[in-house]
Amino acid sequence: MKNSQDFLRSLEKNAKMLAPAARATVEANADLCSWLLNPLAQWADAAYGDRAFDDAAKGYARYCLGVWKSQQMYEKKGKYTPEALPELMSEVYEDEGYMVPYMWAAILIYPFWPSMISHIEMYRDHFLKALQPGAKVLELASGHGVMGLLAAETRSDIHVDGFDISPPAVAVANRLLAVSKHGRNVTFQVKDALNLDLTEERATYKGIISAMLAEHLQDPRPLFKVIAHHLADDGLVFFSTALESAQRDHTFEFHNESEPIKMAEEVGLRVTRLVSDAGQPAPGGRFLPRALAMILRKR
Repeated sequence: MKNSQDFLRSLEKNAKMLAPAARATVEANADLCSWLLNPLAQWADAAYGDRAFDDAAKGYARYCLGVWKSQQMYEKKGKYTPEALPELMSEVYEDEGYMVPYMWAAILIYPFWPSMISHIEMYRDHFLKALQPGAKVLELASGHGVMGLLAAETRSDIHVDGFDISPPAVAVANRLLAVSKHGRNVTFQVKDALNLDLTEERATYKGIISAMLAEHLQDPRPLFKVIAHHLADDGLVFFSTALESAQRDHTFEFHNESEPIKMAEEVGLRVTRLVSDAGQPAPGGRFLPRALAMILRKR
């Protein structure tokens, strides 16, 4: 049966320079990383076969190189330099050749990057395990679908509705869903998270997931309004974002942890738990790339 070691072996074959750091992170956090990687390996193998692991390793390597290049440009220019939205839509979100490897990389950063490990712990132990029995959960920008599938794997009593703007990403999510045995309580659809109808009944979701979405938006404030509208009074939010971390499609530049906190507070949400861990800074650089995650509740 496939497991976390299959991802690491493929990384050692296809991206030797990146493999030692990834293996060290996984081995130092064996329980958390296995919780994510073991079911993912089984779903990936069932959905795509052995090639999934080589594709994932190559996608991860390409992603890491892109992040490094973007961060170097960020240091040089002093600000994010994202592509224009029409180009992002056609060349990134709607391009299957780009999005499928990107989707593998987007989930592998969680167990491979030390700055993301605390996100796994918060998501599993302080969001999923804290949800009320039978909770209905909304995932905004569900991407590869793995966060929603892990939710169902951990809590078989909950239902997850996942929405994403990218048809190729939703295709990956549905392909993994089809082999996951969670078809009864997880759905993925192509839908713009920010165009959800705010005239619909309020407070319909006991849980909302918004993982690494805000930095991709030109203005994240409408995202927080959507979250506040759909969150039940006794519900929980898992929210994460990147700070001072440039990528090809990062458009909103957070500098301080206080910025997303303030946006949440402006719509009536409060932070009950927060982590912010740094990635590898450029030597002598002005910016410190960080990954922030927090649990939100209504006031």
